[in-house]
Amino acid sequence: MLVLDPKLGDFAMGDFSASEYVARARAIVPIIRSRSLEQWGCNRMLESTADMIHESGIFRMLQPERFGGGETSPIEWLETISTLAEGDPSVAWATGVLGIHSFHLSHFSEQAQQEVWGGSNNGRALLSSPYAPNPVKRVDGGFLVSGTWKFATGVHHCDYALVGGSVYDEEPGTGVDRMRAGDFRAFIIPCDQFEIRENWEVSGMRGTGSHDIEIDNVFVEEHRTLPFRDVTAGTTPGKAVNPGILYQLPFWQVLGRITTSPVPLGALKAMADQFCERGRSRVNLRGVRASDDSVSTSAVANAYAAIDEIKGTSYRNLWRLMKSVVDGNTLPIQERLMFRYQTSAATYRVGELALALFKACGAAGIYNDQPFGRLSNDIFAVMGHASNNAQANANAWAGILMGRDVSEIDPRA
Repeated sequence: MLVLDPKLGDFAMGDFSASEYVARARAIVPIIRSRSLEQWGCNRMLESTADMIHESGIFRMLQPERFGGGETSPIEWLETISTLAEGDPSVAWATGVLGIHSFHLSHFSEQAQQEVWGGSNNGRALLSSPYAPNPVKRVDGGFLVSGTWKFATGVHHCDYALVGGSVYDEEPGTGVDRMRAGDFRAFIIPCDQFEIRENWEVSGMRGTGSHDIEIDNVFVEEHRTLPFRDVTAGTTPGKAVNPGILYQLPFWQVLGRITTSPVPLGALKAMADQFCERGRSRVNLRGVRASDDSVSTSAVANAYAAIDEIKGTSYRNLWRLMKSVVDGNTLPIQERLMFRYQTSAATYRVGELALALFKACGAAGIYNDQPFGRLSNDIFAVMGHASNNAQANANAWAGILMGRDVSEIDPRA
C-alpha cells in the first residue's frame, strides 16, 4: 500500500526545513556562486563542483533506494535544483538533467538497471541524454546505432548516454516528426562507445557542457532500450520492480516539468538577491537611493512575488499528482495539460522579470564582476528549450477545452 510521507504536506506548502537535500544545496550555493565567473569561462561543469554534488547525494535523489538513491519526491527535487540555481544556473541545469536520468533509467528493465547501477560503482553512474532521435536499424538481438546527437548535457561527467532513436520499417521521408513516428526508443550507450565533439561554444548555460556526441555502428541489446510508447502508456518494466510513488507518476509530468523549470526560478532569485545587496548602498547620479527608486522596487517586488507564486503552484500540482497515485486515480488529461502549460508559461514570465531587473541595474549591470549579465543570458537560454514552448502547450490544453479531439493531442502529458 502506497502512503504519502507526512513531510510532503510541509513541502507542498513551501516548508523545506525538514529536507536534508535542500539544506545540502543551500550549503553549496555560496561555493558555486564564488566560482561562477570561473565556471562561465569553462564549457563544462568544473570537476571540483561535480565531485561536490556527487558527495552531497543530489545526483542520486531520484534513484531507487535499492541502488543507494534517495527515491525522494519531485517537490523536494524541484526545490533542491532551484536552490542550486541561486549559486549557478548552469550547474543546477547539469545537475538536474543528469539527476533526472536516474528516474528515466528506473523505468528500464531490471537487467539494464543492474548493469548500470550494480557492481563496484555503488550506484554513482551518471547518464547524459541527447534524446532527439536519429534513425536506428534493427538487427538480430538488438539494434545498430549510428549518428550525431546534440545537447549531451554533462557528458564529460557521465558513464553512459541515453540517446533517442527511431526504428522504421522503411526510411522516413522529409517532414516526419521523428519523436512520434516509428518505434521511438531510448538506447543506453556506454561512454567508451561514443566520441565527444567539443563544440559547446554558447552565450548562455555555458557550464552545462552540452556538447555533441558521435556514435558509429554500436550494437545495443534489446534490454538496454526502452520504447517511449511504453513510457507514455505507463507500462514500463521498471514500474514493476520500483513500486514507489515516484516511479508510478505519469512519466512526462516528471521528466518534462521538473528538469528545466526550477533553474530560471533560482536564477531570478539570485538576480533579485544580489540586486538588493548592491542596492543597499547604491545612490544614482541624481542622488536617489535604489530603495526609493520605483523602477528598482517594482522590479524586485515583482520578481520575488512571482517566484513565490510559481513555486506554490508547482508544489500544489505535484502534490495532486502524487496523491492521485496513492488514491489509485489518474488525473484527467486536461488537468495534466494545464500543469504543463503553467510550467512552460512561467519560464517566459521569469525571462520578462529578469529583463526588468537587468534594466534596473543601469550601465553597471554589464560588468563582468557583476552577475546580472550572466544570469540573464542563462535564463534566456532556458527559454529556448523545447519543454518551455508555452504556445504549443497552450494549443494542446486550450484546444481540448474548445472542442479539439484528444486523439489529436501529443499524448506526452
